[in-house]
Amino acid sequence: MKKRTLISILLTAVLAVSALAGCSSKGGDKAENGKNASPSSDQTTVKAFIMGGATFPDGEDINHNPWITMLREETGVDLQIQYGPAAADEYMNKLNLMLASGDIPDLFIIPSANQSWLMDNAKLGAIMRLDGKLDAYANLMNAVYPEAWDAVTYNGGIYGVPVLADGNSATDNVYIRKDWLDKLKLDVPKTLDEFVKVAKAFKEQDPDGNGKADTLGLIAYDNMLAWSSLFGAFGVIPGYWVEKNGTLVPADIQPEMKDALAYIHQLFADKVLDNEWPITKKAAYEEKVANGKAGLYEGSWAAARSEIQTSRQNDPKADWIAIAPPVGPGGKQGVFGGPKYKSIIAISSKAKNVDAILKLLDWQAVPENRDKFVFGFGQYGENFMYTKKNGSIELNFDNHNKYGYRQQLMFMQPKELNEQKMEALGPQFKLNDMIKLSIQYGIPNAFTGAPTPSMVENQSALDKLRQETFTKIIIGELPVSAFDDFVASYKAKGGDKIMKEVADWYAEKK
Repeated sequence: MKKRTLISILLTAVLAVSALAGCSSKGGDKAENGKNASPSSDQTTVKAFIMGGATFPDGEDINHNPWITMLREETGVDLQIQYGPAAADEYMNKLNLMLASGDIPDLFIIPSANQSWLMDNAKLGAIMRLDGKLDAYANLMNAVYPEAWDAVTYNGGIYGVPVLADGNSATDNVYIRKDWLDKLKLDVPKTLDEFVKVAKAFKEQDPDGNGKADTLGLIAYDNMLAWSSLFGAFGVIPGYWVEKNGTLVPADIQPEMKDALAYIHQLFADKVLDNEWPITKKAAYEEKVANGKAGLYEGSWAAARSEIQTSRQNDPKADWIAIAPPVGPGGKQGVFGGPKYKSIIAISSKAKNVDAILKLLDWQAVPENRDKFVFGFGQYGENFMYTKKNGSIELNFDNHNKYGYRQQLMFMQPKELNEQKMEALGPQFKLNDMIKLSIQYGIPNAFTGAPTPSMVENQSALDKLRQETFTKIIIGELPVSAFDDFVASYKAKGGDKIMKEVADWYAEKK
């Protein structure tokens, strides 16, 4: 119960201290380029806490730059930002310390993985309830998927604003080196067995032609979602919920998951699946692609601009294509589907200027306003951040990267895919196609609500149990039959309670 005690302490501090908000009285002339303009006396000050990590050109920081000046002028809101750590865990620790000390920001952005934290603090009265207050801000309300609002709803009240993902709900695609297929006279694989056949050939038949046994079959790393297509071939995704018999059930304990683990264990035993995966991190995984050691893998929809691009730079013959995920023995296929949001804007229950915050978010929800943080504006727009060629927009990558911090000031993302932005990032990468392919084959998590009480209490332990058990089954430390013991333990350690709460949520939602 230590977690509950800590939250109670934090709440006491929250309720004991008034919010640090008020009207700015600073004046001053605008700097020549708008970087250091002081807020005018009629602006409303809002204090924000967000994750850090961005770099800035000389003379600029998150509170002194052209975009924050434009935002203040356009909305009348003097947004004063404090940067937190770039790592999510460190950021949340810092936020907790701020609340405990009484240094309470008006708004803060929390990662989607900390949804339970939001619900705990909503229950304790530390987070502003927003339903009713949102009614006057149609742009904001319409910019968020209805099911995303479910994720920030507690006891019928809305306690946050979901920030949508840049690529909508796109996650991964399966990528393969077409030049290696051609060299070995193989067709693009479609079924899971064909997929494995190609992986074996890539491992054993020297597709890079260097005379060495140094290429890999199926690569993976310590996050099983990184190779979700193997699970998707059985219609299940670790950690997700699926609909069965008119209700929702956890995919983790379904018979199809046992079948998937048995199949993947055999791939590991045959050394088709990279045996280093339990100790491999994401960076090393992507390096195997970039260095030409792998020719078949699952990667982000944006991989063409990262490790695949590096692979092509290292080897101009590397011809990567995206393909559909493999079809399993029961005719199923897919990759893990993305959530409808990536983070949550929360407002302190002690914030005095809630309408100013919602006004700012509503302004950002308008496409032409939001695009100022993508394509720039005024002197920072055309011929600086982008150029027009043959009717298309091309970003100036030097300035796009130099002023990349500007997108941290864009709290709202479009509900519709910003195809113009994706095209501007480089038509050769075909990012719009990559996003659409990923969404096409994404297997969604059927549970989209806020964490239930039993989830808050038990889910992290169940996730750890799943990771440990599935890993041991795949690498052979446990027999496949151990899955049955896992199911029984899962149910006994809070799983049954969670399933009952999710079933009730789903019945009410229908």
